[in-house]
Amino acid sequence: MTRLQGLVCLVAAALMLVEVAVLETRLAFLAAGLATSAVALASVHWLATRRGEGRAALLYAVGVLGAVGGYCYLALAPSGAISPQDEVIDWGRMDKRPLIFGYLGMAAFIAFHSLWVAFVQEPRSPALPSGGVLSRRWSARLLGALGIALLASCWLGLPALRSAEVDSGEGLAKFYDLHAHVHLSALQQIRLGAIPYLEAQTQYGPGNQLLLGALTDFVHFSNHGFLAANLLLNTVCIIVFFVVIQQFLGFGWAAAGLVGWVLWPSPVERIDLAGWAVLTRWLVVPILALWLAWLLLGAGAARRGWPAVVLAGMAWGAGGFLSQENLSGGLLVLIFSLALFAPASGLSPKRLWCFAGLFLLAGAMAFAALVSFFMGPSHLIEVVALANAKSSLVMAGVSNSIWSDNLGLNLSWNIVDGRLETNLAASGEFRELILTYALVFLFLISLGLLAAFLGRRWGTADEPTRAFCVRFAGVAVGAFALHVFSLLRSDTSHLAGPSFLLGLFLLMLPVFLWRCLAPGKARTVLLVLSLAVIAEGVISGLGEVERRVAGLGGVWRDSVAVLELYDELRRHPSDVADRATLYSPLPRVQTAFRNHPDFTEADEFLGLLRDRLKGRAVELGSYRFDDLVAHPDTAYFLGGLRSVSGITSPKNSLWLRSEREAWIARVAGIGSGCLFFDAQSNKQLVEAWMRSVRPPQTMVTEPIAGRRQYGILACKSGAQS
Repeated sequence: MTRLQGLVCLVAAALMLVEVAVLETRLAFLAAGLATSAVALASVHWLATRRGEGRAALLYAVGVLGAVGGYCYLALAPSGAISPQDEVIDWGRMDKRPLIFGYLGMAAFIAFHSLWVAFVQEPRSPALPSGGVLSRRWSARLLGALGIALLASCWLGLPALRSAEVDSGEGLAKFYDLHAHVHLSALQQIRLGAIPYLEAQTQYGPGNQLLLGALTDFVHFSNHGFLAANLLLNTVCIIVFFVVIQQFLGFGWAAAGLVGWVLWPSPVERIDLAGWAVLTRWLVVPILALWLAWLLLGAGAARRGWPAVVLAGMAWGAGGFLSQENLSGGLLVLIFSLALFAPASGLSPKRLWCFAGLFLLAGAMAFAALVSFFMGPSHLIEVVALANAKSSLVMAGVSNSIWSDNLGLNLSWNIVDGRLETNLAASGEFRELILTYALVFLFLISLGLLAAFLGRRWGTADEPTRAFCVRFAGVAVGAFALHVFSLLRSDTSHLAGPSFLLGLFLLMLPVFLWRCLAPGKARTVLLVLSLAVIAEGVISGLGEVERRVAGLGGVWRDSVAVLELYDELRRHPSDVADRATLYSPLPRVQTAFRNHPDFTEADEFLGLLRDRLKGRAVELGSYRFDDLVAHPDTAYFLGGLRSVSGITSPKNSLWLRSEREAWIARVAGIGSGCLFFDAQSNKQLVEAWMRSVRPPQTMVTEPIAGRRQYGILACKSGAQS
């Protein structure tokens, strides 16, 4: 494509961006955008014909304008997850689809350009992939794995496990939290006979639910035991992740990654937020990124027959069963790995399609097999629909935490003795805000430079440079894909949680720029910028590094304390009828719970309700009981109650008015069971329940009263006609 042809495409793209900003309907944009594209493509074709060129320039123009037009259309179109007649009832909404589509669209254009140059404009015989990664002997790799596992345990894992210890002072422990009760109320349903995930709904994936349930039963089924189980799972994830890093990147980079987790936002910042910080939500994404880079560019190229591809696909399918983040993030990693690494992989377009098809088929079969085994094959479609429901709403911008709520900039000024004095103060998570959006540009620039190196210099580079590029390629693609989840939800937790590879990416970036970029002003500027980011991270995280280094001196003492705590938790039997034991089996920890001002009434109420139900299922129409039982999730868990609908956490499951209406209709349509309600309950739910009785059914109501009037229990009895 000549400069003039490129200018035509640039002008057409700019016009489409103006059109999408001015026009308010998709139909009007389609008409204007198609006309603009048609004129631009005709101009490109006419210029190519005059020069006696083929259709390569026209194909490239179609790709460019198609990408811009697609972005404009998606940014203008309303989300299919929320109809115009619907509304968000609990959370807020900040539609970030233009940003997300722009982020992914720019990366897709980089990949498209790389593929077009490699296979259309300048087809050349592909260079052999690098053999430098994983070429060490198995004994060296085993010793390295043991060493990095020990370092990860002492540096990150052991401090995390220590947070399972609870101070017996005043106030409820930090594990008594809504995020934990979302899981525990659902796990309580499974213990009472519900189908996992479908009749015990959470938004963290069916596999994560089953895994956390098994670990909680192993430690102790209680709020305290759930925290300990969650921390144990996260520690295992950390060790596995850094062992994988060591295997694919080497011991030095794995050790650097351990430091990077402390200098920049990483999962370790939220590792003790039980229920939310379940690291298996994202773990498979970075592993797949490193795996595919090794398989396409590194030593794994010699082993990329169908068994290796099938194994990688099965890992993706298993990750998708764990969580929706693994499913969508793994798919992004596959797409961009194949597109960016294709020019240097030695694979023809036909073999690339076969690679992708085999990977996807193996993943789909693994996912279907796991769902069929744990939930039954007849529930496969239901599981997929439920997993996709909330991810679509998040993509549409529904969120419970946006930075605009807790971030402020305050500029004050004053004149003293004729001089202007100003003060700029930032409140909230200002550093995290800047980092989140600055990384968008850094990732896109890095992907562009990586694609250029793989397409132009891969064949002439020396073996050490190519080996390093393989390492950096996996880290860059994985970090890029994981950052999508940070952009979707604007808060520090969602920046830290998915950022498995962020610290390592920032530490490797200057080395990549130095080794893989040609000398010049651009390299100098980017090197200075990347080193400045590292310097800022060191300055911000130096105190935390010093604290963790000092903590290494107490490794033996901390290890003994952790083992004693887990042994103590496991020694106590579970008692679902004792609310204090469900809080924690440790008497010294129970004190704060028993001494809570609302404990006596809450204990009495849940005991009375359980006795009246006599094993029947109940739907709690009352959202809040008191300060101790502030959510239905907590009541289902502490009371050992079976939900009629399987939705034990309305706040975390019912985000739209249509979802709440469907929940009310579902509860009212059930032929047997009970509804508990009080004066503050949802009136629509109560009215629908009371009107749902049809002869020969009857409705029996009775008050639940003790120290005070707690509410009304209305139970259906008899057969439904």
